[in-house]
Amino acid sequence: MKELKYYRLWVIAFLLKFIGSAWDASYHFKYLFEEYSIPHIVNFIGFALGGFLLFKEWRQSTYLDAFSRNLITIGYALFLIGIPLDFSYHIAYGIDLTTWSPTHFIYYIATDIMIFGVWRGFYFYTWHTVPIWKSLHTWFAMFLLECLLFPNMQQENGAISYDQYIHGRSIASKEILELISDPASQIFGGIPEYVYPIYSVLMIVLLTVVTIRLLQDFSIPFMGAVLYIGLRFLYKAIFAAVGYPTSYVPITIILIPLAFLLFRRINWLAGLIGSLAYFLSLYAIHVSGILITPPLAIWELVPAAIAGSLVPVINAIIKPHLAIKKTKQPA
Repeated sequence: MKELKYYRLWVIAFLLKFIGSAWDASYHFKYLFEEYSIPHIVNFIGFALGGFLLFKEWRQSTYLDAFSRNLITIGYALFLIGIPLDFSYHIAYGIDLTTWSPTHFIYYIATDIMIFGVWRGFYFYTWHTVPIWKSLHTWFAMFLLECLLFPNMQQENGAISYDQYIHGRSIASKEILELISDPASQIFGGIPEYVYPIYSVLMIVLLTVVTIRLLQDFSIPFMGAVLYIGLRFLYKAIFAAVGYPTSYVPITIILIPLAFLLFRRINWLAGLIGSLAYFLSLYAIHVSGILITPPLAIWELVPAAIAGSLVPVINAIIKPHLAIKKTKQPA
């Protein structure tokens, strides 16, 4: 079917952006900022492929409804605005000190909008089928999950890079090592350690709850997380093989969508159990030293659990008509 080919090309475009962004996160823990680095080029190829697909829709609307097409266009416009701003930011401040910079968040938000727009278009174009995890829905859920969690890679890459640094085994370039005056702060991007677990829980529960509500399927967010973790392990193995910095893979995030899948309810209890399971298992890994994780303190369990419980509660308050309903095929 031609429409599936169209959306599969979107999957390839986002996958190239995923590869480029993961490579870029690793790249900047080894080398100074460069506008035309290979990771940036890979990311741009994905961006260009998506731009071509979007251009085709503007010429002749075939596979996207007007609102989805406009959403994607807004995402692309915002991303293009972010490029010169980000270059200017790095000219002023040099190396990537944090993934949480204002210009980086322009990229994240723009990409979120792109993914949501394409996913919405696919959802409406396949209005006559029941969403299942074996479909492209799982890929789009994974891409959105990756984009939402990407800011955390500062601490996931930082954990291993800092451990290498303090043990005299850093693989960062001499240029970067010469610029580091406060290793702990700069390697972790100056982000407070409590941001990592709280932000992770908030984003994963939010995506899980919204996906289940709109698609009426508990397996899609779970399989999206499985796919995400699998790709992260693949990239980690490749980076380790070629001598690039690696990162902690957030394996315990799978426990949050799993809790909703097992309970088959979008309620505060599923959110609470999933959040507690995520944090406690992460904390056990951290204190045992089995893996090198981002910094963690036990008190962070409380705000993480509250965040995980509140999202389903707020979801229940929002009126049902605000959710997308498939009543007819879009023009």
